[in-house]
Amino acid sequence: MRQQDIITQLSRTVNPSEAVFTITMENILLAIVQRLGEKALALSEAELFLAREEVRNAIDHYLDEWEYINIGLDTWQIVRDL
Repeated sequence: MRQQDIITQLSRTVNPSEAVFTITMENILLAIVQRLGEKALALSEAELFLAREEVRNAIDHYLDEWEYINIGLDTWQIVRDL
């Protein structure tokens, strides 16, 4: 059976488009406030959008989601075998 056929069959059980992890602007704002404190109140809308874009760029450049997926699946297999 082809991989895509298996995925299609499994997708009948779970929602394949369900988000497993997200980072929101609230997370970014929290990090900014932790760094700047009340000085964050002086930031412009343009600066906040720039911060958002730089975080996106960093994630796109540095995050290897397959590494985290494999770590999680390794643990999942161990737990299944207990």
